[in-house]
Amino acid sequence: MATAADILGVSRHSKIPRRWCDHYQRLCEERDRLMARDCSTCEGSRVKLDDLTDAASEESQRSLSLVAASATQNTIFEVLAAIRRIERGTYGQCEITGEPIETERLHAIPWTRYSFRGQNELEKGGFGRRHSLPALQSLAEAGFADEEEAEQSDEEEVA
Repeated sequence: MATAADILGVSRHSKIPRRWCDHYQRLCEERDRLMARDCSTCEGSRVKLDDLTDAASEESQRSLSLVAASATQNTIFEVLAAIRRIERGTYGQCEITGEPIETERLHAIPWTRYSFRGQNELEKGGFGRRHSLPALQSLAEAGFADEEEAEQSDEEEVA
């Protein structure tokens, strides 16, 4: 998938340090691969309400599709952030310890933000993964959660 910069002939590669060129290329390929994924879910139910087995199967498939779409969104966010770190010159530095990220780790997970030690510190502190985008949920679930919060705040005001 060509970007606007590719079409217009604007080269961002001039900003990229030579040692990160391979990582930059891998990240761009991963970005394009993830962006090409079809993360759409089927909107309407085509199953009759009296066929509970088919309805349950369709609901399970829809739930799995939402989980996959959320994971894809999170990975796209991380890949884009890694590309920006390369362009800004901060790629390969742990965001927690400030030390260089191990080469093996960058080869395995090119969008990683943390070194082994930084990741361990993060997990010991109870922060396993940083979620950058809100979790996908249906409008009904979002409305239900808002109603519960409103009821709780009303009860607190009365007390």
